[in-house]
Amino acid sequence: MTTEFVKMRDGKDVLVTYWDNVERPKAAVVMVHGMCEYIARYDDFCTFLGSHGYNVIGMDNRGFGMTDKDRRGKGADGMFETTVDDIMSEADMARERWGVERVYVIGHSYGSILTQRFIEKYHASVSGAILCGSTLQSGFMLSLGRKIAGRGAKKNPDGDGKFFAKMTFTSYDKKIKDGLNGWLNRDKAAVESYNADEQCAGVGICSNMFYREMLDGCARINKDRHLVPSDFKLMIASGTADGVGGYGKLIDKLVKAYKKSSGLIPLVKMYEGGRHEILNEINKDEVYNDFVRFLDELEGKE
Repeated sequence: MTTEFVKMRDGKDVLVTYWDNVERPKAAVVMVHGMCEYIARYDDFCTFLGSHGYNVIGMDNRGFGMTDKDRRGKGADGMFETTVDDIMSEADMARERWGVERVYVIGHSYGSILTQRFIEKYHASVSGAILCGSTLQSGFMLSLGRKIAGRGAKKNPDGDGKFFAKMTFTSYDKKIKDGLNGWLNRDKAAVESYNADEQCAGVGICSNMFYREMLDGCARINKDRHLVPSDFKLMIASGTADGVGGYGKLIDKLVKAYKKSSGLIPLVKMYEGGRHEILNEINKDEVYNDFVRFLDELEGKE
């Protein structure tokens, strides 16, 4: 694992990490992390991908990790779309660095929302994608959330989005009843590590501007979902006890949205009892192998 700061299209310096585990990789993967975390948390999974022939590139997303170490959890105008464009830059970097033709994208949580938008804009540039711990936000609740976030961002852009934290993370913990951030996964050591990490739980509550950017991004995704071709190779993976996925209900809605908008039928993997971070779950070996199997099958069809 090596890191460097890379200047993106708009001049922003972003911390990029490479897993150069394979001298001649069969393909590359762009890994996209979620909110209140950073890409190095995926070292174990990315190393595993390397053991199966895939080199990996990932960045600390804007607003998180070392990319914005003094403004973690804060948003900026246009941040959602520029982060999506950063993912495209990573795909280009992977091709140039490793000489590969095929690139895949795996996005977790907020990273999966970015990936939903990415495959609308840049699906022709990749061979497939995996949405991990994903969701679909739509209808009245999305409209309400956008209004609240918009007002908050106008009044106090860096102020804590307390309403959204209460409606999501706090609510998930109340349902799971397994301690602070127990909703993340069933591996207590992994949760304790998250809670002790200043780049994760130490970030605190994300800002009004961050939520405005993300929720406006969700609205654009819903509007443009039809742009994803019906033959695009997409896997959606979630735990049945994941609040972000509505305990399976929002995953069902997400699958139906793709089918309705473009005729795309994703491969769906639901892990019984799994919580949000299925790549850190007690059955993570099963998840790891399912993800590689999906990639390997696509490689075999090329």
